[in-house]
Amino acid sequence: MGRAVFAQEIALDYFDSVSEHYKSILDYSADIVITRGNTVQTARLWYKQPNKLRLDFTSPRGMVMTVDGNSLQVWVPANQVLFIQPLRRGSQAQLASISSSSGLALIKRDYTLSYNPGPELVNLEPGSEIKVVKLKAEWKTSAQGFRRLDLSIDSNKQIREVVGVTTTNEEIIFSFSNLSVNRGIPDSKFQFDAPPTGSIIENFLFDP
Repeated sequence: MGRAVFAQEIALDYFDSVSEHYKSILDYSADIVITRGNTVQTARLWYKQPNKLRLDFTSPRGMVMTVDGNSLQVWVPANQVLFIQPLRRGSQAQLASISSSSGLALIKRDYTLSYNPGPELVNLEPGSEIKVVKLKAEWKTSAQGFRRLDLSIDSNKQIREVVGVTTTNEEIIFSFSNLSVNRGIPDSKFQFDAPPTGSIIENFLFDP
């Protein structure tokens, strides 16, 4: 067995152990920062297995995104518009947070995993006190939205940062902090009632 193949298998074993950890997470909340070029968005995120997700944004302030298992809703207060998208059967895993057991299963299926650079703990960022193992996931085919994902995973096997490189080589960074796990988030958290003065636009992504 070549050294590169052996290294990939060891990285896959580690990734499997992270996936097993996420299977034990019934719900979690975290602060998330999404950076895309000069655009920075911040939000509080809630996730509940298998496919519930909510982001309450502080920048842009007041924007809300929810996935309640049946539909995706995005409230844009600046335009007073609620976008609603019923989900296709089978699309729920893709719309779930990448930092979840279903998201990790998709990464394992569609990407080739390796350490970046090795299995040892390193600083998340220069000067950061957070120690992480860094993995690189490279697409197997061009069917995925990201050609590469760089995952930073802390000593508790929790994902702290995902750097996605798009097909046009643009970087989108997802940073997670202040994680709280298995606190019993109620289903009602993922329901959102927009102000009655707003407009509604349905099926903005695809025909249901």
